[in-house]
Amino acid sequence: MTDSLLRTPHSCPVASPRSTTHRRPGSLPLEEHSVPALFGLALIGAFCLLGMAIRRWIPAFRTNMVPAFVIAGFLGMTAMNIGLDGLLPGVDAGLFTTITAQMFTLSFISIGLTPAPPRASDDSGQGGGLLRGAWTMGLTWTLVFALQALLGIGLVAVAGPAVGMDPVYGLMLPFAFAQGPGQAVTFAGIFETQGWGDATAVGLAFAAAGFAAAFLVGVPLARWGMRRGLATHSVPISDSVAKGFYRNDEETDSMGRETSYAGNIDTLTVHVALMGIAYVLAHGIAWVLSFIPGFFGDTISGMMFMNGLLAAYFVRWAMRRARIEHLIDRRLQTKITGFATDYVVVASFLAVQLAVVVQWLFPILLTILVATVVTAAATILIGQRYGSDHDFERTLGMYGTLTGTTPTGLALVRIVDPRSRTTTMAEMGLMNLPEMLYLPAMLTISAAFAGTYGLGAAVGILAALTVGYAAIMLVTRGVGRRRTWTLRGDDLASTDGAEAAVPVTD
Repeated sequence: MTDSLLRTPHSCPVASPRSTTHRRPGSLPLEEHSVPALFGLALIGAFCLLGMAIRRWIPAFRTNMVPAFVIAGFLGMTAMNIGLDGLLPGVDAGLFTTITAQMFTLSFISIGLTPAPPRASDDSGQGGGLLRGAWTMGLTWTLVFALQALLGIGLVAVAGPAVGMDPVYGLMLPFAFAQGPGQAVTFAGIFETQGWGDATAVGLAFAAAGFAAAFLVGVPLARWGMRRGLATHSVPISDSVAKGFYRNDEETDSMGRETSYAGNIDTLTVHVALMGIAYVLAHGIAWVLSFIPGFFGDTISGMMFMNGLLAAYFVRWAMRRARIEHLIDRRLQTKITGFATDYVVVASFLAVQLAVVVQWLFPILLTILVATVVTAAATILIGQRYGSDHDFERTLGMYGTLTGTTPTGLALVRIVDPRSRTTTMAEMGLMNLPEMLYLPAMLTISAAFAGTYGLGAAVGILAALTVGYAAIMLVTRGVGRRRTWTLRGDDLASTDGAEAAVPVTD
């Protein structure tokens, strides 16, 4: 985690005109000034293209709408663990762990630089419904985050000791499931400095399984809802969407607009340069926060994704004050975020070391299976009672987010609401604010890894927080007693007084 992304392989001597090259048999020679990170990025890209081809030609992947980057991740993980790791000097699991962490920080910087969408007119007066949905979905995420932590530590405490796995590693589950591989790597890096040397391997194993669970359960659930009429705004999936790319003669959306004269400087260069400024500022913020004593300072300063987000907000604020914020194009910046997110996912898969996972296979698999079932049950139980006419879409989005990432949840929602006729996607964009209520749970887990709290105390605090999050949800009337849909396929929204959805213009 501490290695620079642009490091050179010190362990592999390079031949000079008067010397003989010494390298591992079967490895490939590299130029003296080569950068392993570039080869790593190239491999990620190659696996992504291979994933596109596999989805195009294998019906099972088209039918289940499995993203190419997830296919690429599993292919890369397999290749790395059967001989690709170390074939190129410096291109190993450690490098991909570093790439994951750095690209994750860049993705948050890109999110922070993205201007807010234009305000839509609210003639229907449903702003309250939008905010209510975002509030309740954010609370759902926070509650299940704490619940997953309890599941992780409990299951590993039962099944782990027999194979030498410490129960504290079960606390990596919510970072991997509820937050995704980027967060898992970030926090694992902090915990490894505190003596938990296998935190990254365990976290990435949980994260990879979470993506599999998201689509293996989420896609069939989406299709079931479409057949039962619960997804009222669904449309037949086109051949291009199933294959994953468009034909040459199809009309598609633009990637953005020019904000600078290309003869002076390219628009993409401007956006990347702004991200570079925010990246440097993020490290400055981390340096200041490192002076906070104890595990709290170690944790906050190590959360580079959050430091990057704050730095990006500052850059955009400064540009707004200078009246040059228009140089940032929202669509282009969003595409940059998508690129970084795809690479984070694939790189995290390539960083998985199965040798570590295999020795703890039973407790890890048990935790994954139980966590998937409980997460699905919790999101369905709560999602049936949100009180809107698009609770099924909300439930899908929450399940995908709580097993993968927010883009995973959005991908599931797009299956049943491809034209954004409901406000679900907008609500998922706004739920980040109430999600910050998870901070006490996150700090409790961090304290357990740091040894500040014992496991018993951590479990007690997490249990109390879980009850507290549920109480907040009930007190603020985020959920009701009546269900708006059932597992039998009944749509009860029209009889339960559910709030109306806000149609969004195409």
